[in-house]
Amino acid sequence: MKKTGLTILLLLFTALASAQQRTLVQELERDIPGKGTIRVQSDVRLDSLIGVVSDVESGTKIKATGYRIQVFAGNNTRASKERANEVDRYLRSRYPDLPVHTEFKNPRWRCTVGDFLYYEEAFETLRKLRKETPYKGMFILRNEEITIPL
Repeated sequence: MKKTGLTILLLLFTALASAQQRTLVQELERDIPGKGTIRVQSDVRLDSLIGVVSDVESGTKIKATGYRIQVFAGNNTRASKERANEVDRYLRSRYPDLPVHTEFKNPRWRCTVGDFLYYEEAFETLRKLRKETPYKGMFILRNEEITIPL
């Protein structure tokens, strides 16, 4: 009797958890007043291939493979870490709308900017940064895991 009740409770919990997840198509088809309406006509099997949308921080975001601009890369020293953080602060103060990522990827510290889905967007931002910042050795990184707000 206890096992049956536990099994039913587990199934109910699983059903509730899966009901709260929305697919990308369902998220796009939401009606938002003043922003228009999108209707997607597709096969139901497409939803399982696309995946689900997760709520992270304050908004809805999805993870994808895209492009970032590397502004600084140093070695595995304290001076490189401080320099990466200095570049991070400078970019955040000058470009508050541009995502800045400072991280240690073995064996170096690096500072990258942007979450670009398309190469053209990254290239245009790279040209702008080369004109407006003192950092000239920047280049575009491909196949980076990016986060895209919906």
